[in-house]
Amino acid sequence: MAVYKRNKIWYVYYYIKVNGLLKKKGVAVSPRKEEAVALDRQYQELIKEGIDPSTMRANSIANETPQPISVRKIPHDLKLKQFIPIFIELHGKNQSNNMQESYQVSLKHLLPVFGRLRLEEITKVKMQTYLTNRIMEGASSASVNRELAFIKSVLQRAVDWDYITKNPLQGIKFLKEAPIRERYLTKEEYKRLIKISPNYLRDIIVFALATGFRKAEIFNLKWRDVIINQRFKYGEITVVGKGNKRRNIRMNKTVYNLLIQKQRESINEYVFPSPKTGFRLVHVDKSFKTALRMAGIDDFRFHDLRHTAASWMIQCGADIYAVQKILGHTHIRTTQRYAHQSPEYLENQIGVLDEILDLEKTDEVEIKEVEKEVVLNTA
Repeated sequence: MAVYKRNKIWYVYYYIKVNGLLKKKGVAVSPRKEEAVALDRQYQELIKEGIDPSTMRANSIANETPQPISVRKIPHDLKLKQFIPIFIELHGKNQSNNMQESYQVSLKHLLPVFGRLRLEEITKVKMQTYLTNRIMEGASSASVNRELAFIKSVLQRAVDWDYITKNPLQGIKFLKEAPIRERYLTKEEYKRLIKISPNYLRDIIVFALATGFRKAEIFNLKWRDVIINQRFKYGEITVVGKGNKRRNIRMNKTVYNLLIQKQRESINEYVFPSPKTGFRLVHVDKSFKTALRMAGIDDFRFHDLRHTAASWMIQCGADIYAVQKILGHTHIRTTQRYAHQSPEYLENQIGVLDEILDLEKTDEVEIKEVEKEVVLNTA
């Protein structure tokens, strides 16, 4: 038995055998987790007595005595490959599309190694061996850490849902990752990229650089989320970011002019629809890579447009806490990682100390002050 949340409502679920077939039953309880947990305890007592909880609830209304039926408790000998569908159904489907895709990538590597093992048999030693082998195969530390985080999450849900009593990977450490890559567009690269890109891609690139939005936030943006009025100088955009967190972003002039033009051309609810289907844009990987190649830009990803927007804002004097709010970061340290500074910019900034430390200039000022004082005294 276990409790889980879906669409802000907590549920209790359990397994029963009906006519020889194993079935899973779920009951919507309340928006409050504690109420679902309390009902879960009651259901556990009923199951111990061989009573189907749903039958108990139905018969209690008619003041009838519930009849014991064949009830199966949660199996405790599941293999990882058997538990994964349960994890995906109760937890994975509630995650973002990007997270679900990440799960599938991790499973391609994890299942061949751990799929046939029972949950309790996935030990720290076996996992450490797996991590070492993956690195020797050429996988990056970041990729391996995502796989480790995924399987640890799977096993923790197994604990929460009473399949196992303890997470066998609790305490295992993640690998050290390489420093965050510092890649952003220079102004010259930006000009070349814009010049070579097709119209629909050019609009997306300009919008990304003018807002710092994530790719998914751009592709999901609808006209209902855009407000162009006189309340603010240009208007504002409501964007749904990671974790379904909403934030309202004021437009700048670049965004305003771009959206006004696109609004005239709009054919559906999406601000940046697919040029082929007219519906939600799925990806721009191929066209973006082609534009980068033609513009002579290497080692650059779409997400680096977000890095670039943060860097440009900081370089132009924007307050880092304001940048944090614009980008939708929960922690300021995340913003500090994005706000990479170019060597030229840092050279100019450290150059402000020259005026203070310029001894020759200081000596000239002191000499003039002395000469001025001598003239005054003489007069």
